[in-house]
Amino acid sequence: MKLSTVQKGALLTISGATCWGISGVLGEYLLNVSKINSMWVISTRMFYAGLILITLLFFKDKTDLFRVFKNKKDIIRLINFSFFGLLICQGTYFLAIKYTNAGMATVIQFTGPVMIMAFYCIVNKRAPLPREVIAITAALFGVVLMATHLDFSKLNISSVGLFWGILSAIGLASYNISSLHLTAKYGVMPTIAWGLLISGIVIYFGTGSYYVPQGFSYIDFLCISGIILIGTIASFSLYLEGVRLIGAVKGSIIGCLEPIAAIVFSFLLLGSTFGIFDILGAAFILLAVIVLSKR
Repeated sequence: MKLSTVQKGALLTISGATCWGISGVLGEYLLNVSKINSMWVISTRMFYAGLILITLLFFKDKTDLFRVFKNKKDIIRLINFSFFGLLICQGTYFLAIKYTNAGMATVIQFTGPVMIMAFYCIVNKRAPLPREVIAITAALFGVVLMATHLDFSKLNISSVGLFWGILSAIGLASYNISSLHLTAKYGVMPTIAWGLLISGIVIYFGTGSYYVPQGFSYIDFLCISGIILIGTIASFSLYLEGVRLIGAVKGSIIGCLEPIAAIVFSFLLLGSTFGIFDILGAAFILLAVIVLSKR
């Protein structure tokens, strides 16, 4: 049976979001089961993913790949995107996983779109629209539900994990905002590839992560390979191709499958548990993203 363009786009977008969800669970295994240093996981993922993507794009169109370095202002924008967008977004996400789990970290990171909306309200000096107020309220209530279970005398998730999760959401917002000019001018994949490689080189060699962790097993190798190949290269490629076919609005809504996938895989593969308040909190945060996606 031949798929229509919309069906193909939806399938590709779903696959990309699922790959991102799987990536979080693989990271959770490395960090919380194998107890591998979080900085090693973050730097190895970014460096090798960037290196592989740049290599693939070089053979596809090497002339177009280096265009960004012909403009000094865009070089500065790329450096800003690499460190204050991509590195913060990806690095703090894995730290949030370390202190919580893949599902919870991914859900908290999904408050990022609400932060983007708030940023533009402040920059444009305008009040939020009614649907934006609903989104802010839903997202905040979702985080409160997950963090407190409505018992305000204590936190039901690690305070450190909550901190890194919120910082990850800020990184996601920064990543999206700082990439706009570059992606419009040079394309999404070249921008992401250079961002990963530039920040990856600095953090990989700066932290001395060019070593094999003690007790590194075959399963650990498969996990880090999965994070690089499935959770980074395949996820971006599938998701962005899907969005190209069906549009950003539908793509962003389908992208909400990412935290759902992370929760499901975290439960099935690692036995992570989620209570009713966690599920409700996740639902409110995803509702906020869906409301913001509507035009």
